[in-house]
Amino acid sequence: MSKRGNEERIRARMRASRPAEVTVSHWPAGQAPEQFVPGDFSLHRATATKGRGGATTALGKLIQAGERARFGNSDFARWTHSTLIVSERGDICEAIESGVALDNIEKYRGSDYLVVHVSASPVQRELACGFAKTRVGDAYGVVNFIGLAFQALFGWSLSIHMDGQFICSGLVSRATEKYIDAYPRSPENMMPGDLAYFWGATSGEPLPALGFIGRLLNLLVAFVDLFRRRKGDPAPDPGHPQPPAAPPPPAEKAAPHGGAGEQQEMVAAGRRR
Repeated sequence: MSKRGNEERIRARMRASRPAEVTVSHWPAGQAPEQFVPGDFSLHRATATKGRGGATTALGKLIQAGERARFGNSDFARWTHSTLIVSERGDICEAIESGVALDNIEKYRGSDYLVVHVSASPVQRELACGFAKTRVGDAYGVVNFIGLAFQALFGWSLSIHMDGQFICSGLVSRATEKYIDAYPRSPENMMPGDLAYFWGATSGEPLPALGFIGRLLNLLVAFVDLFRRRKGDPAPDPGHPQPPAAPPPPAEKAAPHGGAGEQQEMVAAGRRR
């Protein structure tokens, strides 16, 4: 199956298995909820400067390029970082460059973020938070990140990751997997945009700007995809074939001019003469 067809199949499975009763709150820079619910998760933008218009870091742009390869220039390509909320005070577990850490969401007050209020039972939330806390101190998954980046950009089906190491979205996906049957992608292959898409989390804000690096990476993706496309690949949605047309009914044979009855009358008339 082509890259385009495979991605559409995964997105269709995500939409079909999207949990109900999920709400999303968007918090602008400088604002935050008064209280948090352990087990919810947050989505952030990797920014080098503060504020709503903060510039995305080079690493964030690479993540966004992979997300755009999957979702286009949509709201799902806005988010480049994710954390699991583990206390009512806003304590979070997150995978950052130094490893999996326990911190507080207050550190992100300078930029806008989403809080995704998931549908889960207290027991499920406790399991998710417990899992994330046990991973504190684990190393950041550099190999996982590189493998995921190449997979998203070039459509590779090969997945490369190291056990016991996490990237931010992989950690949150592993934890929130306690709430659902399974993600259509493996947690190691989930990006922040995949979490947003699966749970239906959008900000309602204008689409993220591409910028020079974003346009360059998108051009690279299109160039590679052009050479990966094979002659004769099926259309993304060929539809159902039309049933064969029924054969036309046989035409009725017309009686020859001057039928048998008419000929008998002519013979009888000749005899009377």
